[in-house]
Amino acid sequence: MSSNSLLFSINNEGKVYALSTSGSCWREFMYLGLEFKTLSAVPHFLWAVGGDRQIYLHVHGLEIPIRVKEESYENERWLPLEGFSGRLLPTDRYHFSSQDGTKDRSIDCIRLPSMAWQWEGDWQLELTLDGQPLDHDGWTYAVDFPAQFGTVKQWKSCVRRRKWIRYRKFSAMNSWCAIAPLHKDPTQEPFIDVSIGGNQIPYATPGTLSVWSITAHGRVMYRAGVSTTSPEGLKWINVSIPPNCDIKQISVGPTGLVWALLWTGRAIVRKGINKDCLTGEAWLEVKSPAETKLTSVAVGFNAVWAVSSDSRVWFRKGIEGHAVGHSETAAMGSGWLEINGNMLHISVGINDQVFAIGESNKGVYWRSGITPAELTGKRWRMVQANMQLSRTSSTASIISSTSNPKHHSLSLLNENTVELKTNINLRNSWEESHSAPIENTLPLKPSKELKPKKNVNIENIDLTGKSYETTLKNPRAWSPVRSVGSVVGMEAQPDSDSSVFDVDSGMYFDEEVSQAAWGTCDATWTFIEAGACAIDTIQVPHWFSDSKNVHNSDITAKWRLEILENLKNGNNFNIDLSNFGLAIEEKGWTRSCEARLVGEKKCGEDCILSLYWHAIENSGTLSVFQPDGTIKFILNLEEITSIITSSEPGCPRITLTIPNQSEKFIKIQFISEMEQEEWFSVLIDISSQLNGLSGKPSNSSIWMVTNSGDVLNFDPIVIQSNIDKQGSYVKDYRVFGKDILTGYTNTLYNNFPPGSELKVVGCLDDEINRFHINLQGPEVQKQRHKIETEVLDIPLHFNARFDESTVVCNTKKAGHWDYEERHPLPFRPGHEFTITITCAEKEFIIKINDSQFCTYKHRLSPESITSVLVLGPLKLYTLEYFSRTAIIGPNEMIWRTIGGYLKKVETCQNGIVWGITHDHRAWVYTGGWGGGILKGIGGNEGIHAMTDTQTYCVYENQRWNPLSGYTSTGLPTDRYMWSDVTGKHKRTREHTKLLNCHWHWISEWMVDYNTPGGVDNEGWQYATDFPAPYHGKKVFTDCVRRRRWYRKAQLVTEGPWIRAGSTALLDISLWAHEKTASVWAITMAGEAIYRTGVTNTTPAGLHWEHINSPHSFVSISICNGVIWAVGRKGELFYRESVSEENRGGVNWKLIETPKCALTFNPKAGSGAKLVSLTNNAAWVVLTNGVIAVRTEVSIQQQEGRHWKYLTDCEVPFRHVSCMDHEVWAVQNDGTVHRRLGVTEHNAAGISWQLIHCGPIVHVSARGSNVY
Repeated sequence: MSSNSLLFSINNEGKVYALSTSGSCWREFMYLGLEFKTLSAVPHFLWAVGGDRQIYLHVHGLEIPIRVKEESYENERWLPLEGFSGRLLPTDRYHFSSQDGTKDRSIDCIRLPSMAWQWEGDWQLELTLDGQPLDHDGWTYAVDFPAQFGTVKQWKSCVRRRKWIRYRKFSAMNSWCAIAPLHKDPTQEPFIDVSIGGNQIPYATPGTLSVWSITAHGRVMYRAGVSTTSPEGLKWINVSIPPNCDIKQISVGPTGLVWALLWTGRAIVRKGINKDCLTGEAWLEVKSPAETKLTSVAVGFNAVWAVSSDSRVWFRKGIEGHAVGHSETAAMGSGWLEINGNMLHISVGINDQVFAIGESNKGVYWRSGITPAELTGKRWRMVQANMQLSRTSSTASIISSTSNPKHHSLSLLNENTVELKTNINLRNSWEESHSAPIENTLPLKPSKELKPKKNVNIENIDLTGKSYETTLKNPRAWSPVRSVGSVVGMEAQPDSDSSVFDVDSGMYFDEEVSQAAWGTCDATWTFIEAGACAIDTIQVPHWFSDSKNVHNSDITAKWRLEILENLKNGNNFNIDLSNFGLAIEEKGWTRSCEARLVGEKKCGEDCILSLYWHAIENSGTLSVFQPDGTIKFILNLEEITSIITSSEPGCPRITLTIPNQSEKFIKIQFISEMEQEEWFSVLIDISSQLNGLSGKPSNSSIWMVTNSGDVLNFDPIVIQSNIDKQGSYVKDYRVFGKDILTGYTNTLYNNFPPGSELKVVGCLDDEINRFHINLQGPEVQKQRHKIETEVLDIPLHFNARFDESTVVCNTKKAGHWDYEERHPLPFRPGHEFTITITCAEKEFIIKINDSQFCTYKHRLSPESITSVLVLGPLKLYTLEYFSRTAIIGPNEMIWRTIGGYLKKVETCQNGIVWGITHDHRAWVYTGGWGGGILKGIGGNEGIHAMTDTQTYCVYENQRWNPLSGYTSTGLPTDRYMWSDVTGKHKRTREHTKLLNCHWHWISEWMVDYNTPGGVDNEGWQYATDFPAPYHGKKVFTDCVRRRRWYRKAQLVTEGPWIRAGSTALLDISLWAHEKTASVWAITMAGEAIYRTGVTNTTPAGLHWEHINSPHSFVSISICNGVIWAVGRKGELFYRESVSEENRGGVNWKLIETPKCALTFNPKAGSGAKLVSLTNNAAWVVLTNGVIAVRTEVSIQQQEGRHWKYLTDCEVPFRHVSCMDHEVWAVQNDGTVHRRLGVTEHNAAGISWQLIHCGPIVHVSARGSNVY
């Protein structure tokens, strides 16, 4: 349920109100002396017809301002005598042109579209080209137009160009903005209706909107050029109508479908509206219901509703939104169906939800039970919400309350009425609005020192709007159309009525004010608009608390009360239970089912699962039997470290990770989804009880997201509490029965820094020549006759040589042994021994049988030690590893499934956690646990409804045939004619299934006209052969083509997450400051933003602040005041001068791009893909999968100093996350690794340690230090 989802209405006084789906109170728009007749809305954009019969636009609820980038290319040609000059050849492009050179883009001629726009700074040069820096002049060079331009001038460079950019911002946010009339005299042809829709026209460019209107002369007008980045549009276009058709009302649906009503009560429909023809082709007449006339019509996606003159409600059957552009039947429907209820006006909202105004009480009603399968719904439910009491006058809102800036207009209701003495003359306001903001209606922001008193004289307050005019530095840049962009109310300030778009909560105003400001008085509504209202049918808004809707008389019936009383009285007797035996023995319980074990090659083996659990003993097992009943294996439930879903369409599965077994994981497929979900929930519940996991994880947790959307959490706080008496942590390795003769190796998870200790207890064989103990570094692959591994660095080699009666200590550096240090042999064959090795600051201290034997100075850093090797003819009793920090190996990491469904998750050191879903919405962790299929686990506290949307894509491939042209018959070596993007896997539209029952389709299969590389009019891309680079324009050598089809599906679930704003995000990064946090993010448009007001008590923050930038980004990271961002072309930037006083910084500075010869994909570039900052380094994943580390990054030197490249990996990386000395990364195969040996002096670390076998897509280690 979106926080920006609003239901709009007009009362009988012509005032506009809004009701949020996350609130319960109607909020009045600031009254500015202008009443309204009709409204029409899509999310964030509201169009209306005012009382003056002119059209107004209201843009609201956008957390990121509307910004448009203006570009102009300055072109020059080299002339023999002059050098490079702006004098071009007659056949050349313009001196200032568009990118392709076909349009004149002279900087002096690029004006603001209207008064509602403002420039952000002056024209500036773009100083990068495909991620490569340019000189200060920004010139790029080429042989001729339009050849490929490069950064370096060559002897053959005859032309050059540079790119000028400038941003403009829509400044009329949260205010009514006048739209240009049809004539200079607006009264010559006033408007009577307007409607906006078209936000879901199939195949249309994202952001497209469609606005239609009706004039008093009966003309139908279409507003060209309206979009989310151009909310006002460009101009009005007259759409012809059939003769003798006098239209009074019009309605536009999300798919662009247009229905209009005539004064005679008939309806006409516009056919042929599609992405290529937004105005359609012709009108079709639709018969009205028998013996009645239609008075109101509303168009949805798959529905059309109407109200007739006798107040009856009608539903039009057979509307198919996805096909209205090419099917007359889909646009007209097949017949009328009467719906019970008497209504005056009706409106269809998002997901075809229906609202109406009742005939008898003029109240607002919602049609409940509407689903894609049942578009008519079940019953009408009255919307009952508190009402904000009307303001006394339009000028009253000028006075604000400093004690309550968020609701200053409400404070007036607690004060005595103030006599306002002004010389306001509203009669001439329209004339002023033609060329300037409407006079006397601008909300003014008083100074903080100004406190309104009871006797206030505002005669001297400036109401002329000159303060707004001074911000428009270039009046000549205004549109020549005089009234376009005239602002009826300036952009809302924090102390103005922007509260209309906030969640109504007691935190925004005190109790005394709220009691006076809100009431339950009955309102008389005349108009309702639901085009921007999204109702969650599972978790409906808090609008329906009236007794008429929810009261059940049977609950308080007399007969029911008597039965309940008798049952209570029947239990009032005492029984002596001492003479009775035990009826139920306290034993564990068993659960069994038939299933299938799935191997790595997806081959299945039938089996029977049997789960045993004893809650009192806190123990259990999972037994797997053959179908004939013979045991296959028994698994102790304590060995399971993670439980995740790994389902495929039609194959419900879960995966159990068991790192202590030879098979690291078990994948189980169940017969049904219900059984899989039950087992999944039970196993997670048992695993949490076994490991003492409950409630909110600690701040130092590691978070991960699987490819199935499961959110996993590892909380080290339990293991960190296992500390010994000496104040250090100990790890006792299981060495009994291990083969020491051929060598026993074990990982030292914390390396071996000063303060670490290793204690080896064992017994020597009777016949022994030598044994040794190596404290060694990581293994490195060597390519000889075959791929082998070798340890190149051994900081300590302890070798007891009985044949020489000596002990040798040595160090191996880069594969070569150093000089030896020899000591007398203290061992005897057949005797027990104890060897203790302690790491000091400068040396190893070695004790034998509790007596100091020798010391050995460090020749290599002890922090490079990753494992211990014991080899020789002996038996080991114990092997103990002591460390100053908690020793946590991958086998001890218990990953708890938190609940919810995400694509990525980010955390920081004070426990604030944010997530992003596949549809790029931001979510904040509430501290709960469970939800969705984990019902009953962790309680319902903090659990909220969640939705996500994913897009399924298939590719249609064709090859050219000399006889028949392009056909679906390819060569035997070709890819599948219906495939995935690689062509290696067969994918068809008919066989594309949803993952489980919680997903449902929300669209049909459609051709993607926005495929990267460009497409033609039918969506095809062409290439010389598969899989050569694709382009949108066919040439003679193209022998193959493809086009992409897509279909969207939506998930409905629950989880401990709540929405944080409505801005779509690509990436996010958090940094903790005690109880507050800095949150920076990248929007879908590539803009950098930061969140204000993020604290431990308000983790979702307040609102987004936008950072002006000429660059477009894809990734961002923040650490200790240093901010890095990755550009869309792989370049790296840092934000300059970020401080507490200036949280947004000053500007972006370019960083040296990493250049790495090692690559996993020769076709991939070496630009940056994402970045993660730590205190002294920046970890960057390149587009070729290599990780580069920028060292010596600090607040004084934010760009760092040197690049280091990690070459000790076999699989490319997709993600990295770091904080302090913790660096975690995800490889392309879904495995998670931790970087060992990361220290202040060795920022790049030593080696990778496998943590989880996956499949994982995202990890966040930006909490505190785990180890």
